[in-house]
Amino acid sequence: MVDTTTQQNINKQLFQKLELAYFCVDHSMVVKDVSSNLSQYGFTDVCEGGNIEDFVDFMVGLDSHTEIDLPLVASPSGIPISVSLLPSEEQLTVLIANASVQAEQRQKLQQQANENELLVYQQKKLMAELERASAELERKNLQLEEASRLQTSFLSGVSHEFRTPLTSIIGYTNLVRKDLRHVSEQMVPRIAKTDDSQSYLRAVQRSSKHLLSLVENLLDHGKLDSNEIVIRPKRTDIAEVFEDAAILLHPLSTTKNIEFEVETNFSSPAFAVTDDSRLRQCLINLVGNAIKFTDTGSVTLSVDWKDDILDVAIRDTGPGISEEDLQKIRLPFWQAADTGKAGTGLGLTITERLIEMMGGELRIESKLGEGTHVHFALPMPAAPEGDSPVEQTNAEAVPLKLLLVEDDSDIADLVWMMLSERGVDVVHVANGALALDALNDDSFDIVLMDIHMPIMSGYDAIQELRARGDETPVVVMSASAMEADREKAELLGCQAYLTKPVDVDDIMNIADAVLSS
Repeated sequence: MVDTTTQQNINKQLFQKLELAYFCVDHSMVVKDVSSNLSQYGFTDVCEGGNIEDFVDFMVGLDSHTEIDLPLVASPSGIPISVSLLPSEEQLTVLIANASVQAEQRQKLQQQANENELLVYQQKKLMAELERASAELERKNLQLEEASRLQTSFLSGVSHEFRTPLTSIIGYTNLVRKDLRHVSEQMVPRIAKTDDSQSYLRAVQRSSKHLLSLVENLLDHGKLDSNEIVIRPKRTDIAEVFEDAAILLHPLSTTKNIEFEVETNFSSPAFAVTDDSRLRQCLINLVGNAIKFTDTGSVTLSVDWKDDILDVAIRDTGPGISEEDLQKIRLPFWQAADTGKAGTGLGLTITERLIEMMGGELRIESKLGEGTHVHFALPMPAAPEGDSPVEQTNAEAVPLKLLLVEDDSDIADLVWMMLSERGVDVVHVANGALALDALNDDSFDIVLMDIHMPIMSGYDAIQELRARGDETPVVVMSASAMEADREKAELLGCQAYLTKPVDVDDIMNIADAVLSS
């Protein structure tokens, strides 16, 4: 154990190395210690034994037990400073750092805002002058020809102002189209040679899923503090989950010319009860990080499932993580400054929370120059036999009449085509009001309802439908992944909630489950 005096000496050396000034006070605001460089910011009167509120204005009335950050404060010497109050049981440490750069940036932003405001004012003034000129011309009815000329000149100027950016837009668009045609012409021989169009479609699908996972990371970060993330376990082929992750991540390793191996210690299929989408999200985040930060060597994903425990380990031969950065790496938006790797810094934070919510714990071991080892274990009981989801094929088309309520025509056409191929009779309407009319005139086995639509929302339509006593099963299909929307749908008596993008198998499986029940 490090005693208090030794720790204080360590802190002083660290502050000096970081060029931070500081002073310490007890919880009655009496100064206990000051740094030697405090005077350079103009705090020359601060001395041990005095009351800090007599010397430093920004300390007046502050709670010594509360951690506070003051981003920009004027020091007595006129140097902009940032102040951080770090309370402990014994004292309050006040850190002072030079904030001249931040102040300069704020000043530039303010100057730019002032300039923008001036431009807006000048534009409004010009428009007011034009309106007064027009009113004056109309009131006096003088010099009609001149007024007509001015009007023509004005319209010509406006047309010119629009044509200039449009010319650039059209020109650059044509260039992009030419580039795409050139790339397509280069790709044709390869496609014809390999005759593997399906592989390219799968590549597009994998990239789309990867993009979706990045979006989900961002959404999930917003849900963490509000506890809106929900784990939804179901019967899952975990072997398929790991195969999906491997298919998605292999191109990333191939691009970097590093080896990526997946070692599984169970046979396929392997049915367990878990949230497959969250497990897949964790794998993509962790293995994706390993590949991203490994420039030479290999990344290995090892999986073992026995005794109702899923054990996952990811090892890489990357540069490793320093002990200092290892303490910070779990913080949201934090990334080591010298990696030069792009990213939001959210994946690890969200992954750790998801693993905890699924009953596991994330462990990270790493040393500089020796790579990184990430490990987690999840309780994962085997799924009961005979509980696999129902899959539909074209040969097993379901005699089903479905009302599709969707305002986006592109999505409506897509869903209509997918369901029609399965033999489903689909009727499409564009809002909740039209849905109520359709349900009043005809009967349907199930309703696939969007939420946010013009004229009448999906929620309002469902509420009105239930008020009529109509118990037609309703499945919500929405781009909103917020738990509040899902809960509202359940309260309104909806049978299921699908989040876009949806797969036709998901729709058919839910429709079969709803109608069977």
